[in-house]
Amino acid sequence: MKFEFDVIVVGGGHAGCEAAVAAARLGVSTLLITKDMNRVGQMSCNPAIGGIAKGQIVREIDAMGGEMGIIADRTAVQFRMLNRSKGPAVWSPRVQSDRAKYIDAWREVLDSVSGLSLFQDSVVEFEFEDAPEGSSHSLQITGVKTSLGVVFKARQVVLTAGTFLNGLMHFGAVQIEGGRISEDAAKGLTEQLVSVGFRADRMKTGTPARIDGRTIRFELAEEQQGDVGDFHKFSFLPGVRRTLRNRSCWIVHTNPEVHKILNDNLADSPLYNGQIRSIGPRYCPSIETKIVTFADKDSHQLFLEPEGETTEEYYINGFSSSLPWQVQMEALRHVPALENVQFYRPGYAIEYDFFDPTQLTHDLQTRLVGGLYFAGQVNGTTGYEEAAAQGLMAGINAARRSRGDEGIVLGREQAYIGVLIDDLVTKGVDEPYRMFTSRAEYRILLRQDDADMRLTPLGYEIGLATRERYDAMKSKRAQRDALIAFCESYLVKGTEEMNSFLVENGTTPLSASVRLVELVKRPQLSITALACSLSRLAKEIGRIEEERREEIVESAEILIKYGGYILRERELAEKQSRLEYVRIPESMDFEGLTALSIEARQKLARRRPATIGQASRIPGISPADINVLLLLLNR
Repeated sequence: MKFEFDVIVVGGGHAGCEAAVAAARLGVSTLLITKDMNRVGQMSCNPAIGGIAKGQIVREIDAMGGEMGIIADRTAVQFRMLNRSKGPAVWSPRVQSDRAKYIDAWREVLDSVSGLSLFQDSVVEFEFEDAPEGSSHSLQITGVKTSLGVVFKARQVVLTAGTFLNGLMHFGAVQIEGGRISEDAAKGLTEQLVSVGFRADRMKTGTPARIDGRTIRFELAEEQQGDVGDFHKFSFLPGVRRTLRNRSCWIVHTNPEVHKILNDNLADSPLYNGQIRSIGPRYCPSIETKIVTFADKDSHQLFLEPEGETTEEYYINGFSSSLPWQVQMEALRHVPALENVQFYRPGYAIEYDFFDPTQLTHDLQTRLVGGLYFAGQVNGTTGYEEAAAQGLMAGINAARRSRGDEGIVLGREQAYIGVLIDDLVTKGVDEPYRMFTSRAEYRILLRQDDADMRLTPLGYEIGLATRERYDAMKSKRAQRDALIAFCESYLVKGTEEMNSFLVENGTTPLSASVRLVELVKRPQLSITALACSLSRLAKEIGRIEEERREEIVESAEILIKYGGYILRERELAEKQSRLEYVRIPESMDFEGLTALSIEARQKLARRRPATIGQASRIPGISPADINVLLLLLNR
């Protein structure tokens, strides 16, 4: 039995699994401690991966060499590319997943990674020692102690406890301690961390009832099929495919009778009777919150989502609730398609502890304790994808620090993951943080289609992305650029046949010859459509490897159509990024800088930004304050 490791990861959810695999693959001895090895990567809420902005994060995780995208593809029962009616900057992939197969796939990965050990237990205590003299930390992590009394030693520990820290579930007036239904809460860790100086608070989230599909009247519901046959996927690796049977989701609607039942029982809702006082998610409200906030609406959409390829269990997306189960059932039975509904289990709310993420540096290490990293919902975020992204970066940085290397920090112009972590560390949270495309200043640079171009070179450089993945990225780029070069050089003549084609497609005919690239830029046309009339273009497309042909053609077309916007945004990003290279000395006495406003001094002293760029994004720091800092740094 081994008791000493380079990195210990506490918690086997989406953050913990990514952290443990990343650390081990970077060549350091790693231990993952989790309460139940049969529930690793458990989807505690909806059985889906991706969505608006979240899908971009999953593609970034994959591009870096993480696992979520591969597992999501292999366990998908439905795929959809959201926002296709808008520009590619906001196209977002999403899959319905087989919950059980997703867990099994993660367990298979964890068991196969060299240098990664697993231990089933709960961590009840951290072990610290005084930090070395000259360190910016007060304490140094040295290990953890479990509920069985086992002590494991490590100088780098990643905490990914999710909703388990003093978790409390609410089923109406019934309260049950736990981090997830049928799983005990984690006790003692919050209290210990608070005792050494950490700031903690409470958040709440909720989940809907799970119902028996055999009791749904599907003829009264609207079918929502996926994008059957669509070439898009999460993983950039060739050979990764969706193989499970496609299943539909179904749409139903609440009605005034449903709302009346809910309204009549609001006094029994923990959200409205004072039983729950913690911060809840604004962007994923409970059904109680919906009928109160949108009192003028007499109907809300509900999505019935299958939990797997063969199961009859369905998730009611849009009906999160902490009302007594009897009220939930009575209300749902007034939805015509659910008049005979049978519960597998009712919905519930859960309260849990989190830590103010401004207590972290950008590598997700705590400012107070050297070697201690936080990732996932303990940082005040919500969502599997946000958690996995933090876990990936925390695992990478813990492994690198254990070898004496510098941590990796992604910029806001480089990845949604960079936006996520920067928002958390510089701004903090006043509600569960969820990623949206609107949070990113450079959305056109952070498209889902080119996450591999942005991040695979870095993943390969640090040793996480494989040679296979790196070569696939280079091959894709070469084939894409060759197609763009062809479009820029090939001359299209205004023949009668070509002009007839252009008119049929709703665009103006040619009066003179033009470069093909000018036709591709027209919104009515696409490379694929033009290839039907241009044999030379069709031949050029035929040279692209068949398995990734559609992906590469789409990537080339996006760069052609949106090249001007991309160039302009890249110039803006480069101008702003100059501030990221102006470092602020760790020893700077912000409180003594009387040229700054009092508010700026206090916030800078508390957050201690590492660069001028980070300082500029702290709420309350004005452009005048930034100019003062630049002058003081002789910049």
